[in-house]
Amino acid sequence: MAAKLFSKKQAISHGFKMTKKYFGVIFILALIYAAFQIVSAVLNYGAGMPVSKESMERLYQDASTAETLYSHLVENGYITKDGAVLPKLQNIKSASELALPSGMEDDRYRIFDFLNQHRYRLPFPRVIFFLLMIALWVLGLITNIGWLKISLLFSRDQEAAVSELFSNAPFFLKYFLASLCYGLAVMGGFILLIIPGIILMVMLQMYPYLVIDKKMGPIASLRASRALTKGCRWQLFLFGGLLILLNLGGLLCLVIGLIFTVPATSIAFAYVYDQLSRQKETAAA
Repeated sequence: MAAKLFSKKQAISHGFKMTKKYFGVIFILALIYAAFQIVSAVLNYGAGMPVSKESMERLYQDASTAETLYSHLVENGYITKDGAVLPKLQNIKSASELALPSGMEDDRYRIFDFLNQHRYRLPFPRVIFFLLMIALWVLGLITNIGWLKISLLFSRDQEAAVSELFSNAPFFLKYFLASLCYGLAVMGGFILLIIPGIILMVMLQMYPYLVIDKKMGPIASLRASRALTKGCRWQLFLFGGLLILLNLGGLLCLVIGLIFTVPATSIAFAYVYDQLSRQKETAAA
């Protein structure tokens, strides 16, 4: 069987060409993604984070003073030894209610502002927060599937509506299980001295398109990806590195460049998937 080939230059050129052609839709998708990230960030910020000794050292620029304050907060029941906020700190309404070690009275308001960032501050119970985070995770996975499908359509020079981003719930379970299997396989490979992990990462990376495009199950998509990438894995490894460099370039262009490089590289990768699929179908005919 002849080695499979594809042109990196042609794939990237095609990616940028289709990005330019369908940029109106892509820009709307980018706005939706930005809104999604803002909502997630606001929820996470409002939920607070455990207090860490490292963050306290940044507050004081003095390890011994930070250690004294941290120990005081633990001993007085404000936080656990791991830094988790306890009800005593959560229920404090103002800086004047905070008991501090001697010598830190002048820093009362600065310390309170610092600790306030770690408290739960959302206007609804924690159970609602956790339910919202689960919902956002599910929605994020569905929109990821939607973007992969849109990338495939654009790579084939086909129109795609913005609604396509949210209309792929039927793929959710297959995609999730396939991603889980992929992650476990790659993780196991990295445990075996890294190189096997890189090989598995390249070998199995086409599974999302096979789930979405061919409607394959989790194991079938991984097996099909192994067959599809056979004979061109070194090419795919170099191509992946090139796509990363392009996105790094977009990041350096004041982040705005990512609006062009991320869709272009996604479409380019979908284009390569189509190229390899056609070669496999031709060889089997």
